[in-house]
Amino acid sequence: MEATDHLKASLLAAIALGNAFGSAWRQGRPAAAPDAAAVHDVLRLTTDQPVEVDVTAFASGGRVLYDALGHLPEGDVDGAVQVVNELLKATKAAPQLTRHEDAPWHLHFGDPDEAAGWIAEFATATAMLLGSEDVHRLRRCEAVKCEDLFLDSTRSRTQRFCSTACQNRTKVAAHRARSA
Repeated sequence: MEATDHLKASLLAAIALGNAFGSAWRQGRPAAAPDAAAVHDVLRLTTDQPVEVDVTAFASGGRVLYDALGHLPEGDVDGAVQVVNELLKATKAAPQLTRHEDAPWHLHFGDPDEAAGWIAEFATATAMLLGSEDVHRLRRCEAVKCEDLFLDSTRSRTQRFCSTACQNRTKVAAHRARSA
């Protein structure tokens, strides 16, 4: 695994954790409160190792990540940087190399056995995005009743929806409006 792959996985996990704790609406429905399984799904984006999950320990970090990332669709990079810098300080993000069993060495930015360590890693990945030319690829879903954030991975940089479900809901609604 290349370092950039791990960083991208951490960034996608940061976005997913932020959405889990920050979005009031997800894919046309009121967002459900995240449980341990939802947090496990987020952490699975970066590790295959079993992780003990205390949902409340991830909640505040998830909301802060959502707040920080939420500045970007409006073009407020400075606002996002301020929030991420505070999160980096609060989690005492410090780089260290770790490995699990036969896996290669890889970089973590906090203790991977604690929620604060995961939040530090996700905040660091977000900071790396903020300092890159891809910062404008972070978008908010344009579907009605969806507040999820996503990273536009298309070549043309024209992705408008977080998922095909949101895209399909929007297209069906537009078709029905034209047919009515």
